[in-house]
Amino acid sequence: MKLKLWMALLALSVVVAACRNLLTEDPKSFVTSDSFFKTEADLKSGVMAAYSPMRSNNLFNGWPWLSLELASDQVRIDRDEPNLETSGPDFLFYSTGSRGVTVAWRELYNMVFRANLVLANADRVQQWTNPALKPTYLAEAKFLRAYAYLWLTKLYDDVPLLLTLADHDNLAVARTPVEQVHQQIITDLTEVEAVLPAKWGSSDRGRATRGAAEMALADLYLWRASFLKKTAEWQNASDWAKKVMDSGDWGLSADYISTFLPSNKGNREMIFYVAASGVDSRSSSGWLVNFYFPRDFGLSTGGGWGAGHPTDWHYNQYQPGDYRKEAGYRTGGCRWDGYCVTAFKDGPLPWKYRPTNNGSDGGKCDVDIPLYRYAEAILIYAEAQNELGNSGLAVQYLDMIRARARNGTGAENRVSPADYTGPLDQASLRDAIFAERDLELAHEAKRWFDLVRRDSEDQSYWGNSLHDHDPNSWRMQAIQDYKKRWPVPQSEIDLNPNLLPNNPGY
Repeated sequence: MKLKLWMALLALSVVVAACRNLLTEDPKSFVTSDSFFKTEADLKSGVMAAYSPMRSNNLFNGWPWLSLELASDQVRIDRDEPNLETSGPDFLFYSTGSRGVTVAWRELYNMVFRANLVLANADRVQQWTNPALKPTYLAEAKFLRAYAYLWLTKLYDDVPLLLTLADHDNLAVARTPVEQVHQQIITDLTEVEAVLPAKWGSSDRGRATRGAAEMALADLYLWRASFLKKTAEWQNASDWAKKVMDSGDWGLSADYISTFLPSNKGNREMIFYVAASGVDSRSSSGWLVNFYFPRDFGLSTGGGWGAGHPTDWHYNQYQPGDYRKEAGYRTGGCRWDGYCVTAFKDGPLPWKYRPTNNGSDGGKCDVDIPLYRYAEAILIYAEAQNELGNSGLAVQYLDMIRARARNGTGAENRVSPADYTGPLDQASLRDAIFAERDLELAHEAKRWFDLVRRDSEDQSYWGNSLHDHDPNSWRMQAIQDYKKRWPVPQSEIDLNPNLLPNNPGY
């Protein structure tokens, strides 16, 4: 891996930590020298730097996010997209050299390294204004390391487990079995859940909270119970999701779309997210919005802008009158300077991520990127209860999501989507819950993981869904089962052959 290279780069260069609004830190430098990690401010800067791979044109604001969206049956590529590297995932054209595959591995391990750097150096801090903050900073670092490993195992299966700086310096490290990595994630998240604050102030938006740790544990157990078929762990998924709901710290926004609007930052539904102020390009989530922002507005004739449209299948799954469709998509409209397009030539585009400036400067976007929302806690709990045989309870929580979807503005006595009245057998209710996740969590990079894990429960679900819902997935080549997993990047194998064997098929 390029882990030793990252150590060198971090040791020799200045690394911007958090954006000004995202963690209220404007660090002067982040270096791994003996002169650093002397003061409380140094340690905080180190923690803030561990968040930064999630922003900019990296993890959740760049190619891995777009790759996951396009590879699912929920999003298709704009027909005018000229860049094969951008459009490739829609045709399941990703390989050991694909940009999304490579960037995800690199930046997730970047997070791991930065977190481990904080953990290794915290005891060197000698100057404290508030010593009580030390456990919180350490908990944040462990959370970020665990969260990165959760993503790594969901994408690549076995991955190297690096817990010390010496581990990062080992260029011959091998892949660690998923089970061992997961147990470390559980250990870290369970420990930090008892330490992280319930909430941060408005000046520290985006930092990990107790609820974020609980959501990550619910997410992990959901993955293990479904994808890994460890069915005894459905109860764990249920328990952690319920803990989020019982905390009283979080809740559903009355109006679905208000959850995402810059005018409603810090709302009770957004449990963990990448915050963006729009002050400058460093503090923005511009690339995420650009992927969905209409190129019909003439903002760009090249790649990137307006790349992802909802598939016809997904767009038509919303019941007539569903507020999430009305508020979450646009089929035409006007940009900031009054230029209007009656109908976008390549169909609807997502509009749940609405920048205040309406796209006047894609590099200064103020839309926060959701990673965990309260609505997902409800849906995890509903799914777990269904798998545990409690269909009546599962329906009760499923209907909470549908009831909120009936709220909104512009329509009185809204009745769609209706409460669930279908069969209560486990398979039918499972279908309904997955369908609701598709609608409620649309364009939040969740659908791909849902297809993959559901395939373990219902064989061929992944391939059949892609085939039936997104013609691009099989137009250029047959759907191949091994594409459910991403490969270890070739650039990492070139540096460390001990990462072989790669995932089957690559």
